[in-house]
Amino acid sequence: MNRNEFIARLKENEIPPEIVSFDSSTNDGYNIRKNQLCWEVFSRERGKEYGCIGFPSESNALQYLYEKLYNIYVK
Repeated sequence: MNRNEFIARLKENEIPPEIVSFDSSTNDGYNIRKNQLCWEVFSRERGKEYGCIGFPSESNALQYLYEKLYNIYVK
């Protein structure tokens, strides 16, 4: 899955894509970024990062975050 597919799938399921930030954003919400070794998915609230999980590829990180958001917003 790439970023465009990820955003399209969020919209299809009426999950607001604005809750996800990419790369080095400092926005609160869900974040995906590339560090030196892997892709990271985490949530940020009031400037603090929570639940950081590493993945070998952006595709894996996007799939994980999509499934997490789907379970929160759709199920």
